[in-house]
Amino acid sequence: MKIAVLADVHSNYIALSTCLDEAKKKGAEEFIFLGDYLGDLAYPRKTLDILYELRKQYPCTFIRGNKENYWINHRKDTEEFWEYGKTTQGMLKYNYDQLTDSDIDFFEEMPIVKEMKYAGMPEFTVCHGSPFKVNQSMRKDYDYIDDLVKELPNELTICAHFHIQSIYVRFGKTVINPGAIGVPLHSGGKAQFMMLESGEIDWKYEFVTLAYDVPKTLEGMDKEELFAKAPGWYKITKHLLTTGEVSHVAALSHVADSYCASHGECTWDDIPEDYWSKQLEVLLGENATC
Repeated sequence: MKIAVLADVHSNYIALSTCLDEAKKKGAEEFIFLGDYLGDLAYPRKTLDILYELRKQYPCTFIRGNKENYWINHRKDTEEFWEYGKTTQGMLKYNYDQLTDSDIDFFEEMPIVKEMKYAGMPEFTVCHGSPFKVNQSMRKDYDYIDDLVKELPNELTICAHFHIQSIYVRFGKTVINPGAIGVPLHSGGKAQFMMLESGEIDWKYEFVTLAYDVPKTLEGMDKEELFAKAPGWYKITKHLLTTGEVSHVAALSHVADSYCASHGECTWDDIPEDYWSKQLEVLLGENATC
């Protein structure tokens, strides 16, 4: 049994197509997706169309990520307002405006954790954040990770969310992140996923890192005018696609900490766009320009 495990697509349909083609060449018989299908790049419908077509051809498991909760909760909250031109809201609106109720129903049906069982093989857990919270990172350097790992139900857990291809073992339990398809960290701008193969008594894994057409991905962002719809978000995404460094959360937190330090308690949405622009230019350098 060969299973392709893919995570954090974030609307990067070009990287997704490249990785799916490679997974099929490697003999993938089944696909597991670990959430965050849309979010940061152009043409989210193309990503969904690829996923819908794939599930007609192969067994697929879809886990819900924290991004999916944004769309689900927005449909429920009739008073929540997202606006174009806002760094923290523009991409949310861009994605949501292209979703159908059927798409959001699809997201709602996804579990946040699942125990995977295959005949003759050890059971393993798949999730986006952690098995306990969809947005809880399982990075090995977090101060709570030892306590979290002790509570894991299986000897193998495959997670996503923090976009770094990695593996570690604590207390006899293995945690693997297959890396991110859409906006991976520390990958040199390449897309990443993992192949999982059944052995005689245990699972074997192979990390895969692939170059894809980044210029075409950036071109799509410009054609969709994401630089106007979500100015700061566009700059962070562009920098991440071309360098593989500085996550959205790290960049947003850096700017927010600076603003709140001088203006008192605030939220990301309180920060003026000119402040986002100036601070991101300092943080990201030349890649922060449009």
